[in-house]
Amino acid sequence: MFSLKGKLDIWWEDVKNVRDTHEEELTWSEFEILFRNKYLSERYYDNREKELYELKMGSMTDEEYTSRFLELLRYVPYLKEEKVKIQRFISGFLVTFKDMIDFDEPRSLEEGIRKLKHYYEK
Repeated sequence: MFSLKGKLDIWWEDVKNVRDTHEEELTWSEFEILFRNKYLSERYYDNREKELYELKMGSMTDEEYTSRFLELLRYVPYLKEEKVKIQRFISGFLVTFKDMIDFDEPRSLEEGIRKLKHYYEK
């Protein structure tokens, strides 16, 4: 909270004054809720969720695809089951990689990421 600048700093000062609170009294979770309510709308989350479900590897490298997938996954907190995450991750692969990795049946998302990297490097 100490590194907020510009409009964020002004917003934070307003929050503290309106709520009559101090940084020491506010948990990180409470701060996140306030921040999300102000700057990240439900529509924003809906768009990130849609982007995750439509994500395709296309011309991305394995690292670019993995990075984007993991970034978008944060916005879909209900995807908790590992098998569902793996299926979603694999579904965006190029057909060549999808067939190889489906055959290997990764047991975790981390394993799926390693296998994509392995096959991509070949």
